[in-house]
Amino acid sequence: MENVGMRMTAAAAAAALLGVLAAPASFGASSLDFTVKTVQGPTTAHPHPPVGGVGDTYVSSLTLKNTSIAQLGMAARAKVGTMQFTYTIRKQCLGALNRTCKATADFNTVTNLPGGTVTADGKAISIASPTITIPVVGGTGRYKGAKGTVSISPASSKLSTYKLSLP
Repeated sequence: MENVGMRMTAAAAAAALLGVLAAPASFGASSLDFTVKTVQGPTTAHPHPPVGGVGDTYVSSLTLKNTSIAQLGMAARAKVGTMQFTYTIRKQCLGALNRTCKATADFNTVTNLPGGTVTADGKAISIASPTITIPVVGGTGRYKGAKGTVSISPASSKLSTYKLSLP
């Protein structure tokens, strides 16, 4: 019986120590997830030979509006920000029915939101799936040090989802 009690005490002490060691990694961190409706602005193409293919760069913008719920300190359906983005095609597939397509592009985005900006950037991001997910690499103001993802839906759904971890 004494050994069982000592083992339980040792196990409890080890668990407490692991909890203390793990705590600093999440101390002060918070998450912020939200989805906004998007309205795309004009897109400017910067073609590179051959035109319409790999190496072409596109620059565009999105206006971000709340959906039917209030968020980010703004009312439902209110404009909450803008996103400027650039993408360069790195691999392109011919034919929309090509199920083995691995089309990719490099993305750089800056989203202006109430309280600061969120920057997402990634190389060889899949553009063959219904949602384009780009890693968040930082931000300013309220979003300084942000990590996570921003997912841009195709034009048919016109939604973008931010999943942020803030320090």
